[in-house]
Amino acid sequence: MSGAPDGVSGAPDGAVTSISRSVAGMGAAAAVSRAFGGLRMVVIAAVLGTTYLGNTFQASNSVSNVLFELLAAGALSAVLVPTFVDLLGRGEQRRAEEVAGGVLSIALVGLAVVTLVGMLLAPVLARILTSGVADAAVAADQRALATFLLRFFIPQVLLYAIGAVTTAVLHARGSFALTSAAPIGNTVVVVVALLVFRSMAGVSPGLDLSTGPRLCLALGGTLGVAAFIGVPALGLRRSGFRLRLGVRRAVGDRDVRRLLRLSGWAALQHSGTAILLAAALVVAGGVAGGVVAYQLAMVVFLAPYGILAQPIHTAVLPRLARHASAGDDAALHGALRWAADAMAAVTVPVAAALVALSLPIMRSLAFGEAAGDRSPELLAGALLGLAVGVPAYGGFLLLTRAAYALGDSRTPALASLGSAALGATVMVGAGGQVTGVARLVVVGLAHTLAYAVGGLVLAVRLHPRVGSLVDLAQVRTLGLAAVLGAGLWAGMSWWAPEGRLMTMVALTVLVGAGAAAYVVVQQAVGGFPGREPAGELRAEGAR
Repeated sequence: MSGAPDGVSGAPDGAVTSISRSVAGMGAAAAVSRAFGGLRMVVIAAVLGTTYLGNTFQASNSVSNVLFELLAAGALSAVLVPTFVDLLGRGEQRRAEEVAGGVLSIALVGLAVVTLVGMLLAPVLARILTSGVADAAVAADQRALATFLLRFFIPQVLLYAIGAVTTAVLHARGSFALTSAAPIGNTVVVVVALLVFRSMAGVSPGLDLSTGPRLCLALGGTLGVAAFIGVPALGLRRSGFRLRLGVRRAVGDRDVRRLLRLSGWAALQHSGTAILLAAALVVAGGVAGGVVAYQLAMVVFLAPYGILAQPIHTAVLPRLARHASAGDDAALHGALRWAADAMAAVTVPVAAALVALSLPIMRSLAFGEAAGDRSPELLAGALLGLAVGVPAYGGFLLLTRAAYALGDSRTPALASLGSAALGATVMVGAGGQVTGVARLVVVGLAHTLAYAVGGLVLAVRLHPRVGSLVDLAQVRTLGLAAVLGAGLWAGMSWWAPEGRLMTMVALTVLVGAGAAAYVVVQQAVGGFPGREPAGELRAEGAR
């Protein structure tokens, strides 16, 4: 994607090149970060196993994320970027500092109340998390441990608020790599905590843990989030930007109130993510190790998205905001079309490869005796359903950014809530009819269905302003990806490697050869869609 030429439609000379540099830098940082994130999940699977202990830790540690997504993520996310782009573009840094600090101040007050209530209701939340467990004795042990952990994990929502605002400001300032690398801090802390836990609790720990190992898990999870949030917060402060906190000033600030009204719809959009995650935790929790399997599969699913697709829609958002603010629909369409073509070129073949290689990928990640003999199949089932939806997930978030740039947070919110309700219904309804690996496949496919429907709704609603984002180049990419997936599956079946090391070798060789062949063929039939815009788009960008 870094080869996009100057003068691509929808941006002035050099604009797309600058976007591509941002994409490349963010992608490189994300690659390192995602590798560390994969290591974190592998260590969790090895130390805690695909067991009910693993379920309890992962589900409890996800509650703060769910609460933040439900209540504040939308108000403190990409929807803030256009506002900060506008203020900083006019040279009003002091004003941007006041608005950012005001939004964060109000968010922290509200989330502090949520934190106190959540800690008081920890036993109720623990009961909800274990509602899918059939064995009453196991469920009781899980509830006891989850209640303890939740009282340490729920305060993480305050940290997430700080991270969201600092990330939005950094993105508005054109700084992307630092925020992409931030999760490395979380991984380092959590891995160290789990290694200490292993030395304290032994090889196959159960749910009945003593105070020391419990504290090790509880503090490790929360200190990991603190390290994750500390990286962008420190980076923003060192850049000279100050978050000017103050609730009283924020309440009377007209710009803050306007931004919070706009963000209200965005908060609902993120609620869709929380609804899907909550449903997945409950449904997958009915399978021993199901939550660990689902979340490890989610890490694998998000890794190529985070490296290849997220940098595209993140880096293009400030450009879209500037074009929308200027009322230049032609430039807006051109930049968005470039992003859509580029995203299709990288996400569709990735989805095909993940589907074809789901079992060997997860076999190579199923470390430790605690994982059990069924863990590779369980992990692969979770990945299979999710992997199909990589393009849908990326496309939905790209279109959401386009709507934010246009000042429309209502449409993404309604699309997200409706599609999430559909996905959660399918998870609970269809997932409840099957068990084991099949249940994890259904959960993943329901996630895919939700984002595909949401993306389609957004595309239709935004069409009058941004035009069509589908072309023949994307159809060609779909065909090449199908051939790639079939080839990878056939190659792995023929090779039939035995053991983790040989499986990793086979994956490396086949994926490397497949990627090279894909690039060569794409170039031979006309180049990557994101690099060679159609002639009519050049004309639009020139008007």
